[in-house]
Amino acid sequence: MTTPTMVECLGLVHIYKSAGLEVVALQGLDLSVEEGEMVAIVGRSGSGKTTLMNVLAGVDAPSAGRAQVATWDLTRLDEPMRAMYRRDVVGYVWQRAQLGLVSELTAFENVQLPMVAAGRPWGERRRRASELLAALGLRRRWAQLPAQLSAGEQQRTALAVALANQPSVLLADEPTAQLDSETARGILADLRRLQRDLRLTCVIVTHDSQVTWHVDRVVMIRDGRTSTETRRAPEDGRAEELVIMDRTGRLQVPRALIDATGLSGRVRLVRQGRGVLILPADRSAADRSALEDSTDG
Repeated sequence: MTTPTMVECLGLVHIYKSAGLEVVALQGLDLSVEEGEMVAIVGRSGSGKTTLMNVLAGVDAPSAGRAQVATWDLTRLDEPMRAMYRRDVVGYVWQRAQLGLVSELTAFENVQLPMVAAGRPWGERRRRASELLAALGLRRRWAQLPAQLSAGEQQRTALAVALANQPSVLLADEPTAQLDSETARGILADLRRLQRDLRLTCVIVTHDSQVTWHVDRVVMIRDGRTSTETRRAPEDGRAEELVIMDRTGRLQVPRALIDATGLSGRVRLVRQGRGVLILPADRSAADRSALEDSTDG
């Protein structure tokens, strides 16, 4: 049985204005995330990670292409539908936990706040908030204000807030950036456990190298497009990096391979069995003929 696709972007383009200039942040990005999958998005500053998260969160509208999350077409949302989408479909964990918490409310009250906005009854709000805080090790901290919590406890509370309305997709923007390595490791372990227990689909933007041990896939974005994908084999934990070919046949060769081979400008593609070799364009005709003859059989 095929697992449903929960997040799908095809040829996604997003353009925004900065200092009077148009910036193409996403340049035909393709991305697919299955239901119940946990994926990390990585890339250098300016690669398009934050823009992608803003689109998936319903903050920014796509300029072109397709973006669909849990059957919601993000290219067709008006403002009331966009607000409903942000409330009911996606949960968002900010890099700075304080952005997701109200300083005057206790942890228990903060977790209930999204459910108040959704019109959930009092008993359901209390039950859900209690369950989430207990699952995140905050059972004895529920009466504390955000300022009375440690950085890790604030981030766990923010995670509980994001999960309050039982979203289909959880988005987390650098959830460990403000934490020391030990606390970050604990947060990632808790996030992975909850993701599995709740069968959540989760997309994380991160620079934290620890995250590769807690997710199903790591997808790299470069120049506004998905570039490579890394998976760890379940049997031995070894990582395998694959280059992503988009629907138009474009692919981005990793910089390390380009530097090692000296390939640049025009190149020549030669079929080899079920694969393709990328060769310098100036390779001699005799060499190319010999190579083609060796692969025909």
